[in-house]
Amino acid sequence: MNSFVLTVLLLTTSPASTGPDSLPLKCELLETKDTFLYYRPQKIYQSEQFVLFQNFKGRVISQVDLKTGEMIRTTYLGDNYDPNYQILKGRCKEVNHTLDFWALDQVSYDR
Repeated sequence: MNSFVLTVLLLTTSPASTGPDSLPLKCELLETKDTFLYYRPQKIYQSEQFVLFQNFKGRVISQVDLKTGEMIRTTYLGDNYDPNYQILKGRCKEVNHTLDFWALDQVSYDR
């Protein structure tokens, strides 16, 4: 029975779930130690020093410093005319390693 379940899981796992997109960038808040995970499809911009992520249709924007790993996450919590913002600070682990891993999927290979 256990081998049957394992076989079904292996057959139903999509190949994309094991590629570069599956590795999240892990960030931890400084005050609460809560963890946030960012994935490649959430990345909207990258420069030499910063990478920006967008969540929840733009209601959450996170900026990560590539040199220090510092993260600032800004969340818009209010209604259209009564804005209220939440700003959280954290630190991300292995930022450049994760971004380099994500880039592997964009490298073309000779066939």
